[in-house]
Amino acid sequence: MRWMNAFLSAILCTATVAGSADAFTINASRCDNAIYRKNNPDECKSRNSFSFVSGGVIAGGALAAVGAGLALMGGALGGGDNGATTSIPQPQMATMSAYMHVGGDVSDIQLANVMGDKNYARNFDQYNEIRVAYSLARGYTGKNSTIAILDTGFDVWHGQKVAQIASTTIAPDATINNYKIIDGDENFLAFNQIGDIINSATDANIYNASWVIKNRYATQIKSRNDLVHATDAHFIESMERAARERDAIFVWAAGNNGTNQSGAISALPLVSDDMVGHFVNVVAWDNETGALADFSNACGITKDYCITAPGTNLSAGYSSNINGTSFATPIVTAAIAVIREAFPYMKSTQITELLFATARDLGVVGVDETYGHGMLDLERATRPVGAELVPISENITRPLTTVQVSGTIAKQIKDENLELAFVDGFGRAFTTKLNDNIKVKNQGRGFIRLREETQNVAAFGNFEFGLRNSDFLGADGFLSTDDKTQITFIASRGEYNIGNVKLFQRTEFGIANPRISGESIITDISNVYTTSITLGAEFGDWKLSVATNDAILDGTMTMRIPTGRDANGTLIYANHNIDLVSRPAIEYNVGYKNITAGFVDNPYGTDEFYILTRGKITF
Repeated sequence: MRWMNAFLSAILCTATVAGSADAFTINASRCDNAIYRKNNPDECKSRNSFSFVSGGVIAGGALAAVGAGLALMGGALGGGDNGATTSIPQPQMATMSAYMHVGGDVSDIQLANVMGDKNYARNFDQYNEIRVAYSLARGYTGKNSTIAILDTGFDVWHGQKVAQIASTTIAPDATINNYKIIDGDENFLAFNQIGDIINSATDANIYNASWVIKNRYATQIKSRNDLVHATDAHFIESMERAARERDAIFVWAAGNNGTNQSGAISALPLVSDDMVGHFVNVVAWDNETGALADFSNACGITKDYCITAPGTNLSAGYSSNINGTSFATPIVTAAIAVIREAFPYMKSTQITELLFATARDLGVVGVDETYGHGMLDLERATRPVGAELVPISENITRPLTTVQVSGTIAKQIKDENLELAFVDGFGRAFTTKLNDNIKVKNQGRGFIRLREETQNVAAFGNFEFGLRNSDFLGADGFLSTDDKTQITFIASRGEYNIGNVKLFQRTEFGIANPRISGESIITDISNVYTTSITLGAEFGDWKLSVATNDAILDGTMTMRIPTGRDANGTLIYANHNIDLVSRPAIEYNVGYKNITAGFVDNPYGTDEFYILTRGKITF
C-alpha cells in the first residue's frame, strides 16, 4: 500500500487552502487556484483515478482491487470527459428572484447582532446568499439534530473543514458526529464497511457525504443493480434502511469535475424508491461570478432533488480559504438541521420538499439541470409559505385574515392578549398575536336606526315584552358568530310633561342565547344579559336623546385557541374563558322634524356620526 499512501498525500487536498498549517496540503492546494492551475497544467492535471469531493482522492480496500475510485469534493478539480458527460459551458449570470415579503418578524437590530458575530463575518457574503441571518435571528440553531459526517474524521483536514462548516454558524447547536471512512493508513474503506458505519450511526437523522465515485456519473446508473455493482449491496441497503427506519436524510456532494452531470451515487433516488425524499444533491455556487462554480458538476438528471449552495472562498476556522462542493454540502446539511429544530414534527419527505420549494430560482425559470431548484434560502424556509390557515379542528381550517369584531366584545378579546397558531401550506405551525388580526367593527347605528321596524312586542301599559335581533356579538372569519343574536327582553317606558317639554325614558333588560357558527375558534357563549337605556326630551319639533344600547351586564365566551403542534405533529389547543362585561357605547341624538343627527361615542372602536331622514311617499 506504499503507492497508495503516496497517491493519497498527493491529491487529498486539492481544495484551495491559504495559510494552512497542515504541511502536506500546502503544495497541492495551489492547484485549486484557477490562475495557478491555468499556468501550470502539467503540475495540476489529474494524476489518478480516485478523488474526494473536496478535491482530494482516496482509494483503498475493495475499491482499489476493482480499479474504482472515490473523490472528496472540496476543491476545484479539473474535470475530464469520460464519454458520459460533457464540460459545462459557464452559465450566464444567474438572476436571483427578489421577494418582497422578507423577515417581517425580524428587526434590523436582531439581524445586525447576528451579522456582527465574528463567525458570521468570516463567510459574510456566502451566508447572506442563503439568508442565514434570518433563521438565526428567529432563534433556530439546529438543536436536537444529529449530523453524521461520513468523511476523513476531524483529525484530517478535509473532514475537519466539512465538520466545521456544518457546525459553526448555521447550526451551532446541532450534534456533530464524525465517522471516518478511511483506515489508519488513510486509505478509503470498502463500501461494505461504510455501510456498517451508516448502520452504526443510529442516533443520526442527517448524513453528510462530501465524496463521489470518480469518473462515474448519474447518467451511467440505469438501475439499482448498476449502483450496487458500482458500490456494494450492503452500502446501498444501509442507506435505504436509515431512510426507511430512521427517517434520515442524506446530503451528497455533486462532484467537482465541471461536468453537466452529478456523481453516480447522486442517482440513488432515481433507482431506489426508499430514497425519494431522503436525498439531497448539492452543487456549488460562486458568489463572486454569480454563477455555478467552474469546478462544480451541475445537477443534471438529479435536478428534481438538487439544490445550490455557496461553495467558493469559504472560511472554516482560521486562515483558510476553501472551495468545493464538499463545503457547499455541509451548508445544506446544517440548513436541514435548522428546519428539523424549527419544525420537529416534519418528516424527511416534507423537509426536503420544503427545502426545494423555498429555494430561490436561478438561471432558467423553474427547476433546471444546472441549479436544480436554485439557491438554498433559510429566510423563506423558516417563515410561512403558501396559504395561512387557522385550524379550527383537525379537519376544519379558516383563512388567517383580519377579522372584524363588534366593538361590544372586541376589547374583552383583545385584553386577553392571546397568541394564535396558524398553519402554512406545508402544515407547519407558526404563531401570531391574535390582536394583530382583529379589527373593531362599528355596529353602524345610523343604518340600524334607518331600518328599524316594528318589533315582535306585546305591550301592557308601560311595560313591553318581546323579541328582537341584534348584531352586538357579531364577528366574522375564524372568530365568526351568527350575524344576528335574538334577544328576549322586557322594557318599561315612561313619559313626563314639564310645561311644553316632554321627558321620556325607556329601560330594557334582555337575555340572549347566542349561537355558534361551528367554524370558529369561539366554541361557546353563555347566556348573555343585556340592558339598553334611553333618556330624552321633546319640545316642539325638536327631540334630544342619549342612549346606551345592548350593554352587557353578564356573560362569558369560551375560545379554543390553537397554540401549535407537539413533537408528533398533533395540533395543540388551549381553552380561554372571556368575561364579556364592558363599558357600552353611548349614542347622542338630535332630531328636528323628520331629520335626525347622531353621534356615537364608541369606547373601543371609532366614533360614528350620521344624519338620516325618514319620509313617506303615497300614490
